[in-house]
Amino acid sequence: MANIIQNQIFTKQLTAGASVSIREESGQSYISVLCKTDNTGAGGITVLGTGGANGTLPDAITLTQNESITIQTPNGQNLGDLTITALASSTGHIVAM
Repeated sequence: MANIIQNQIFTKQLTAGASVSIREESGQSYISVLCKTDNTGAGGITVLGTGGANGTLPDAITLTQNESITIQTPNGQNLGDLTITALASSTGHIVAM
């Protein structure tokens, strides 16, 4: 779990099989995730939130090589909980603040 002091920038290089959990109480309002390598299309980086929408549970989003996602809240509110995982033979970068 990553606990970040407000106004601090969190950076992380993900290696295969590594996982990072971002918690709402950590205070981030912005996160960007980049998949660098994806095991020739067989892996990637997954991003999974915990919020539902009208009774629908979330699914993981899989980023493949050179794909990225940026999530930012309005007015600097905290992000909800996220889990970011590098699948087999996959690597990536995370920047959060």
